[in-house]
Amino acid sequence: MTKQKNPAMDLLRVLAAAMVLAVHTGQKAGLGQQLAVGARGVELFFVLSGFLTAASLARDDAPLPYYKRRARRILPLYWLVLAIRWVFDAVRCLAGGMPAAQVFTGPCGPRYLRYVFFLQMWLPSEDWMLWNNRNVLWTMSSFAFFYLVAPFLYRLCRRFRGAFAVLLVCLVGKGFLGRWVESRLSGWPESANISQFSAQNPLMTLYCFVFGMAAFAAVRENRQFFYGAFCILLAALLRFDRCAYECVFAVLVLLAAQCPPADLPPRAVRALDLLSAGSFWLYLAHPMVLELLPAIQGWGGFVLLWCVTAAVCYGLYALAVQRFERRLAKS
Repeated sequence: MTKQKNPAMDLLRVLAAAMVLAVHTGQKAGLGQQLAVGARGVELFFVLSGFLTAASLARDDAPLPYYKRRARRILPLYWLVLAIRWVFDAVRCLAGGMPAAQVFTGPCGPRYLRYVFFLQMWLPSEDWMLWNNRNVLWTMSSFAFFYLVAPFLYRLCRRFRGAFAVLLVCLVGKGFLGRWVESRLSGWPESANISQFSAQNPLMTLYCFVFGMAAFAAVRENRQFFYGAFCILLAALLRFDRCAYECVFAVLVLLAAQCPPADLPPRAVRALDLLSAGSFWLYLAHPMVLELLPAIQGWGGFVLLWCVTAAVCYGLYALAVQRFERRLAKS
């Protein structure tokens, strides 16, 4: 017995997670510059999330049911990873000889709550890597913000004309907003990494989400050719600088939306479902797995580290995390 399934969106989700894993594995293997493009997987996640969120709200745009669906999907895994990260850091600090009072007032102290409430990219700090991007979690502030405003943003982006107008406003306004944020925070020390904090603030990344929402509106109104042409032209004009990659990702999402359902054998369906469902766990958990692995330099080390990390993350997902999700869904 076969199952009708359109795998294109699932494959894009897996691709985004694989790209993010690649850039961090490349840094571990001493190939950070060669694989820096993998960091663009974050923007692919953002654009894809905008499309899928608009599709979900098109079926039911009531805010409360939408928030429940998003919370059920995002919060348990995110908080699970935060708890593991907190224990991991506490044990490592204590084993390294740091006094307990210093551990639980410092790296594992009350300021860690900013991650619990998605405030890491709203509150600047004097230590970017500890308080804004521990475990590479800066993106979760953006995701939480996107999903929070999505039901209201969708009202503006329900029609393609409105979505396109919102996108243009975001693209024009983000430069002014970024310069304003940097000027307001110019007195912070270099370790605060204010330029990156400004560039990755949720308000500054919202345009990626709108790229995806506009893609959904374009497909629904059969304007995908116009929107695709606009994205390609904009990417060419920008010469792959600034938001050009997001333009390319919007085109990929448009193409994926046009793919007909695939008649896949049951095993292929199960494998694709596992890869897609586990991509968020891979995205969240892989930094800790990489920390536990030895650094192996070169391309051979990169391939080995990438495969081992992906296998460990998906293995944990299949054996334990997926069951955890299913139990929560039934409760």
